[in-house]
Amino acid sequence: MNKAASVKARLRNLAEKQGRSYQDLLQIYALERAIYRLSLSPHKDQFTLKGGIFLYALFEGRFPRSTTDIDLLGQRISNEKESLEKAFYDIFSVDTDDGIRFDLGSMNLRTIADAKKYPGTRVTITAYMERTRLSVTVDVGFGDCITPERVQMEFPVLLNDPEPVVFAYSKESVIAEKLEAMASLGFLTSRYKDFYDIFLLSRFFPFNGTTLQAAIRETFRNRGTHIRDIVAFENQFISDSLHKRRWTAFAKKKNTTFDASLEEVIGQIKNFLIPVLEALQRDEIFASQWEPDDLSWK
Repeated sequence: MNKAASVKARLRNLAEKQGRSYQDLLQIYALERAIYRLSLSPHKDQFTLKGGIFLYALFEGRFPRSTTDIDLLGQRISNEKESLEKAFYDIFSVDTDDGIRFDLGSMNLRTIADAKKYPGTRVTITAYMERTRLSVTVDVGFGDCITPERVQMEFPVLLNDPEPVVFAYSKESVIAEKLEAMASLGFLTSRYKDFYDIFLLSRFFPFNGTTLQAAIRETFRNRGTHIRDIVAFENQFISDSLHKRRWTAFAKKKNTTFDASLEEVIGQIKNFLIPVLEALQRDEIFASQWEPDDLSWK
């Protein structure tokens, strides 16, 4: 049996053992091996893992919602197409015996978020495992700040392959960016993943209030957003029938494992973040510690 066939058989067995979708595991494997190639490439220092794929790694492969692409922050590299095209050509050219082949001729780059000060780029490429065809998407953003500084993390693997070691976001900046999106989009937001992700992070991880406060301050400052009352925290938003329906649809589509209503999720987020925001508005240091076991600041 060749390598690709062996990997697919092992992934199929893993899917059956864990009660997961075989197709989902194939997709995650393709993302994992793309990240592994990044970790071996000379461009490792230029990209920082963020978004849903970072949360997947943070939860050690058990992130309670599905993710299908890779999000990166580009640093120490131009956002010009030519620079990124060369970098990702190098990354996907890395030769490793993991049963997956990236078709360099299929790689395509296009501009995304062009309304932002620093437009991003979406990289798409086709991967093959024997005749099985998989699509890998990498979204690269620019111009955001990370507080505290990025760290190196081991990316979890599905099988017994070497674990990629890559640069990654801080949990605090993940929360800060999602909160800033809520503040800037207001009542019209449809980014329900932001609510869900903050809800999960507050349930599973402790936080230092001063560090979280600094991340929120720097992210809002960097994006030119004033720290103010969050419309999504108000009853008008929470009780809105359209947002409730969209929340239910989001939870179903993303296979979320926590059966919580929009009201419950936002209630917990308010408990987590309003004390920090109020301290920022008063220009006071918030020195409390968040305890996930009892969902409160101490």
